[in-house]
Amino acid sequence: MLLAAPAAAARRAPPPLPPLELPAAAPLINAEIAGQAVRLTVDFGGDDIVQINPGSTLASALQADARPDGQAVDRGLYRVAVGQTWLAIRFSRESLVIGGRPVRARVLRPEAAAPGQPAGSDGTIGLPLLPHAAVTLRRRAAGPQDRAVTLPARTGRSDALGFDWPLGPGRTLDVELHPLRAVTVASAAASSLLAEAGQGHLEGPVRRIPIAFGAARPVRRLRLNTPVPIAGLPLRSADVRLFDWAGKAELPPETDAQGAAVTVVGRRGRQRGWPVLKLANDVLNSCASIAWQREPARFQLICAND
Repeated sequence: MLLAAPAAAARRAPPPLPPLELPAAAPLINAEIAGQAVRLTVDFGGDDIVQINPGSTLASALQADARPDGQAVDRGLYRVAVGQTWLAIRFSRESLVIGGRPVRARVLRPEAAAPGQPAGSDGTIGLPLLPHAAVTLRRRAAGPQDRAVTLPARTGRSDALGFDWPLGPGRTLDVELHPLRAVTVASAAASSLLAEAGQGHLEGPVRRIPIAFGAARPVRRLRLNTPVPIAGLPLRSADVRLFDWAGKAELPPETDAQGAAVTVVGRRGRQRGWPVLKLANDVLNSCASIAWQREPARFQLICAND
């Protein structure tokens, strides 16, 4: 046993890099993929994957059968359900270098770029992949009007980092932070809970908005008569994914005539309930900073006390 100890120590993962602070308007990091320098946008609501924009020079370089070190490329299909839509996206397993640290990750090449990226971005990287001890998005300096809310972080059903938020006995939302998105989006199951808590109703026409990987889904606007606090932030409205992840939940009532009633079904049939809420910039823009810490795993939001 004593002889094995040095070998075990050599295999031990290196400690995480020091905390990383990024401007919320342009949360870009430098990385190297397949021997090529790129700039990636940190996605707080992203899975443990990298998505390369179709217009990036790296997108064409990744199609080569070998990498600069001569290693053959391990390829596959990333299969994901975006509501009622199934997607299969080509990916390759690549060795990234971030801050001098090697990171192994699936690198996807979707047909559309993820929204909300600043100029100069080659794609996005999910928060779980970063080798840092903590990551902070800072919008402004904290002031006396702000207060801090700390929440345990965990990996949710979508493999993105998030937190649980109770709405009452036996009613919990799966909340993700998406500061790259403009408008907050809720599943049908989440909107049912929110409408009950905030006396909400659907309004306006059915629209289609991009959700993930270029897939668009039909939504309507949920308006809450009473704001529902989520991690200290008042939620007043959200886009509701009408056909997605409802389970046995019912959609909120309508306030304007829309012709035939909308039912929560689709070509895949009724999906099991998933009360997921993706908080976007329309809610998070009052925050001075949004931070994630690896150990102990937690988020901290410092936001205006409304």
